[in-house]
Amino acid sequence: MIEAYFKLVMLEDTVKQANKIKVGASVPRYDCTVFSGVCNRIKPFVNHKGMFYLRLMESREFIKADKRRLAEFVLVGNKSLNFSSMYAIGDNCYYGNPNGKPFLKDGSHNPMFPYRNDLYIILTDDSLSQIEVFVLPNQKGYALELVQAFEAGDYDDKIEELRGNVQTFCNYE
Repeated sequence: MIEAYFKLVMLEDTVKQANKIKVGASVPRYDCTVFSGVCNRIKPFVNHKGMFYLRLMESREFIKADKRRLAEFVLVGNKSLNFSSMYAIGDNCYYGNPNGKPFLKDGSHNPMFPYRNDLYIILTDDSLSQIEVFVLPNQKGYALELVQAFEAGDYDDKIEELRGNVQTFCNYE
């Protein structure tokens, strides 16, 4: 059921400099360092250098929605492409899904539209220095049940298996 796992971290300034990544940006950047599973869904978020990175923003700065359904955070890729909103469900645990609209604000096709029914379960550490994303294809309709199962430990073995079988996503110098 979990198709892929991505670990994104805030890189040290020396690593950023060595890879020509802006140091001191006001919006935190999280780069994917390792992954497991197969997931072509992130291709729109991979830049020409082969880096998959997202920026963490407070949702009220990015999404216009009713305040009753507003997520706490949003993960945004390059060119302001929305990866997912982050709805808090517990300490350091969130869920979200790709933008379900067929077209983006500029009128272009939304590359994430075919995956609009996917579910992301997102775990963070206390300091928000790393983000782990678990991709569950076509599970959006079961979000609350699956999140409860995650929190209850029903997926602990699968999570450890995914974390234990990671591959390097991008070699940062």
